[in-house]
Amino acid sequence: MVFKLKTSKETMRVFNDISANIHLQPFALAKIAIALSIRESAELDADSFNTDTDGLELNRQTITGEYDDLFKALIINKNGCDLSEEEYFPKYLKAHLDRGAKLLYAEYKYSGSNFYNHLANLDRSI
Repeated sequence: MVFKLKTSKETMRVFNDISANIHLQPFALAKIAIALSIRESAELDADSFNTDTDGLELNRQTITGEYDDLFKALIINKNGCDLSEEEYFPKYLKAHLDRGAKLLYAEYKYSGSNFYNHLANLDRSI
């Protein structure tokens, strides 16, 4: 069983940029990014599974914690079929994390200096 994953270099850049400005740590940003990706109406495409692994190394427990089963259930529901442990982590979780980081960065850029308030309003639709 795999307990760590490596984000893409782009995800690392996004998390570092946001962290430097608003002091949210990567483990918190990862949860938000995954939620944003799951919320997207578009399915993951083939490119979502072909991102590099040159970014941050994150521990499964740090990303999902006690809510690992909830994250898995949400991803299974989004995917529309059951996933094995190996498919869920790291494959699908990483794909959602990397796609969600791009979505998170777009929200960050859009919100300007009011990112926390913007996140609170996004929470209503996640």
